[in-house]
Amino acid sequence: MKKILKNANIIDVEDLSIKLRNIIIDNGEIVNILQVTEQLPESENIIDLKEQYVSPGFIDSHLHIESSMMPPLEFAKYSVKHGTTCALVDPHEIANVFGKEGIRSWIDQAKLTPMDIFIGIPSCVPATHLENSGAEINVNDIKEFLNQPNNKNNLVYGLGEMMNFPGIIHGFGDAREKVDAAITAGKIVDGHCPGVTGSDLISYISNGKNDNIVRIRSDHESSTASEAIEKINAGMFISLRYGSATRDLDRILPDLIESNINFQQIMLCSDDLSPSELYLRGHVDRIIKQARDIFLEKTRLTLEQATCKAISLATLNPGKYIESFLKLTNRLPIGKLSKGYQANITVFKSLELMDISYVMVNGEIVVKDNSLQNEIPSYDYSKFLNSVNISNKITNDDFIIPYYGNNSTVLANVIQTTPISLITNHLQIEIPVLEINGQKQVASNPDADILKIAVFDRHHSTGSHSIGLIKGIGIKKGAIASTVAHDNHNLIIVGSDDDSMAKIANFMRERGGGMASFAQDNLTYFPLPIAGLMSSDSIENIVENYNNVKKAARNMGSSLENVFMTLSFMALAVIPEIKITDMGIVDVNSFELIDLFVKET
Repeated sequence: MKKILKNANIIDVEDLSIKLRNIIIDNGEIVNILQVTEQLPESENIIDLKEQYVSPGFIDSHLHIESSMMPPLEFAKYSVKHGTTCALVDPHEIANVFGKEGIRSWIDQAKLTPMDIFIGIPSCVPATHLENSGAEINVNDIKEFLNQPNNKNNLVYGLGEMMNFPGIIHGFGDAREKVDAAITAGKIVDGHCPGVTGSDLISYISNGKNDNIVRIRSDHESSTASEAIEKINAGMFISLRYGSATRDLDRILPDLIESNINFQQIMLCSDDLSPSELYLRGHVDRIIKQARDIFLEKTRLTLEQATCKAISLATLNPGKYIESFLKLTNRLPIGKLSKGYQANITVFKSLELMDISYVMVNGEIVVKDNSLQNEIPSYDYSKFLNSVNISNKITNDDFIIPYYGNNSTVLANVIQTTPISLITNHLQIEIPVLEINGQKQVASNPDADILKIAVFDRHHSTGSHSIGLIKGIGIKKGAIASTVAHDNHNLIIVGSDDDSMAKIANFMRERGGGMASFAQDNLTYFPLPIAGLMSSDSIENIVENYNNVKKAARNMGSSLENVFMTLSFMALAVIPEIKITDMGIVDVNSFELIDLFVKET
């Protein structure tokens, strides 16, 4: 039976205007859009929207659901209420812990959600050869996922972000083969190339062939407008990120507006979205409002035009990006309200607030007045529990940084965090050498904000671990720990003293992962039993537990609003300049391990 949305103020994302129309939907498809003066077809299913605003459903062009600390079914309950009808999801967090089994669980859950979740198969598991992760996804595994029958049961849109840009540019390893496998299967390849420019960029985009054919099609890691513009001019789509850890949108969009760039290849994404952000501020809707406000500030666009333009970046453009996959799998196009398009629709009451009243996916109402219209199925997560595998007890000795020279200070390579960014600065700082229990060593110095940071392999009980130094965490006492540590998700710990670090490490080892703050025998714990990354608890309880552990860390002296979000990226050895894995300190620019101490001359 036909559905009719009557008296709808349609957001036209192409000419950036609003038109009062009636929308006719049949079998999940927009079959006609009529002037309000035209006669409506017969239907018993007419919704008079009374001139509410009707937009194409919002699309997140790049997302890791795991960062919400909820699995897909739980995440979708809240995301869809904010008008998100489609997300391009890269499950490389769960894949780094549970490999193919983790990816399959994401695909299985995606089929049960009240929104469209399309999967990009992780391209870099492990992310680098400089870390131990829980699993490996090789070329044959990728081909297995990519080469499924091309019908509506196939949710795999392509290859997830290709983080190994050195491998693509210089031709080492199997990075190029993975991209070729996706291209051969007719699928899309997402990119990840922070700071890559010039001839290296052309090599990267073309998968090393330098023939001006765009094979790696997107990037969400640009940190400046000039970098984004170079990539756009080379043929890439750019996703402006407005996540919980990094908000490049604020830095880049104003300069893009000044440059008069064509916005047709610009999309919006969250990348990593914390549960607190989702619960309190929303999902893609919050990014649209932020982009809209920037357009209003930097241009002469009206509220109507600025809202339409911001919405186009989260509807029309990602719809074009994924168009080839939709055709390949016999799906209707998405991203605008037009005849022949899938009826993924978001309705809101006012332009300014974008207060959502209805959400439709494939022509069915899935949300009405902030309430889900159908119950979300349950899912068995039992095989993804008990993922922390460290057999030997961790002792204070595991955190000692010995020094064997003759000087009273030593020049050390130190990680420095930067606010609201994944990028870290590589510092070289003179550190005092102390004699403790008859041994020369380097200790944490909370007064100077120099703390020890450690990473332990938590997957294979190998005992592999490393110790470094970090500046910018700011705790004055005790230690914090987490099993959320992109992308390997090993156990990561920062502390002011070895005893606190050992105690919190053993607690996490015994409890099976999550986040914890420990100082003066006071411990605050946020359990994440699913892969050490997620919980199936309600979002309200997740947010409360998360807030408690963050508050405890602030009470220990950290000035960071979310020290655990910052901590989670300190092992991400594909983002410059310096990171730490269980194998050691990584100079990301040279893509090699370096010593903690700078060699004495």
